Amino acid sequence: MNAFRVRHLENALLHFDKVRQHNTPVDMFLHRYFQAHRAINADDRAWISDHMYELFRWQGLIDHCTPKPVSTRGRLHTYLTSDRWRSNTQNRSLEPHIRTSMPKELFGRLADSLGTDKAVQVSSVLNERPVTFLRVNVNQSSRSDMAKFLLSKEIPVEKTATSPVGLVINDKKLLLDLPEYRSGAVEIQDESSQIMAQQVKADPGSVVLDYCAGSGGKSLVFGPNMQNTGHLYLHDVRDSMLRDARKRLRRAGIRNYTLLYPRHPTLHKMLLGKCDWVLCDVPCTRTGVLRRNPDAKWMYSDEKLFHFVALQREIVRNSLR
Repeated sequence: MNAFRVRHLENALLHFDKVRQHNTPVDMFLHRYFQAHRAINADDRAWISDHMYELFRWQGLIDHCTPKPVSTRGRLHTYLTSDRWRSNTQNRSLEPHIRTSMPKELFGRLADSLGTDKAVQVSSVLNERPVTFLRVNVNQSSRSDMAKFLLSKEIPVEKTATSPVGLVINDKKLLLDLPEYRSGAVEIQDESSQIMAQQVKADPGSVVLDYCAGSGGKSLVFGPNMQNTGHLYLHDVRDSMLRDARKRLRRAGIRNYTLLYPRHPTLHKMLLGKCDWVLCDVPCTRTGVLRRNPDAKWMYSDEKLFHFVALQREIVRNSLR
């Protein structure tokens, strides 16, 4: 086993322990970690990332098989040196939440809602490696033409089941270097986000407030339908996300927008009674992205769930004032 890789995997895990309480997603953490450690080449980055994600997927089961008290180093040692945890994925004598490596509290929520058997199925799917969903910018290409283009670049691709502008690929590494990706002809976006944004039937001349805009992904779905008429307002409490949104909107050729930074002094007076659509993609527990960010399930608690429900209601009320 490559000692350099193992050392950096352990170092990354120990550093992540210090920041995870701040809700830093593991993908964002790894991006910063690799920026700070330039000696790690592309192959090593891929190995470290793959194993860090896999460890978080199976943390509950690995902990079950690790001598107590469990530590980050002990967990990593079990993961790298023991096959016992892998064989226990099929051990039906274990409690379902342990076998599927799901926090007991979260598995209980799933079981109460879906039944135990279905909860096991869902938990198992959430432990699978994620696919990458793409959204085609129909102002630059059709979905069929983009699918053919990706196939010509030896990137296996399928059309999404529901979104009419979505594609699915297994590995985004080859995509990121393509000029078509850099130009905005195709963007990474979950199909669920595409479907939600497609419910906003913004026509030319519409006024739309994307209240929790993030980096503008949903505005990029319905924005082209406005044909640079009317107005699109993007609001978020994170300045950095709005800066990213500006870049993406410009790249997509959308010009009829205004960025509303946090604590904008005249936001409500300016838009009161003038919006045709108000969209709120409110903060949540991130349990909908566990395949992509498996670390999030170990941050779940019912207390946080109730907190987010209250926060979501407050944000929606604020957006409509």
